[in-house]
Amino acid sequence: LVIKVITVKAAEGKVSYKIVGGNKKSKKALKIDGKTGKLTIKKGTKKGSYKVTVAVTAAGNDKYKACTKQVSVNIKVK
Repeated sequence: LVIKVITVKAAEGKVSYKIVGGNKKSKKALKIDGKTGKLTIKKGTKKGSYKVTVAVTAAGNDKYKACTKQVSVNIKVK
């Protein structure tokens, strides 16, 4: 089940996504596509609240340096 797509506006260079924080329960329940930013809940996930930190990186180009921004994502499974 895709629950959220993290989007970036005006990024320079290739953008990638990676879960870099959150508790063990959240890291098992949530998965992110490193290329598209689609966040999914794994099948069989129990009801509850889940929080992860995602690092979004823009690779940059000849004019702009690479940059990484961390964002927190809160998900409530009903």
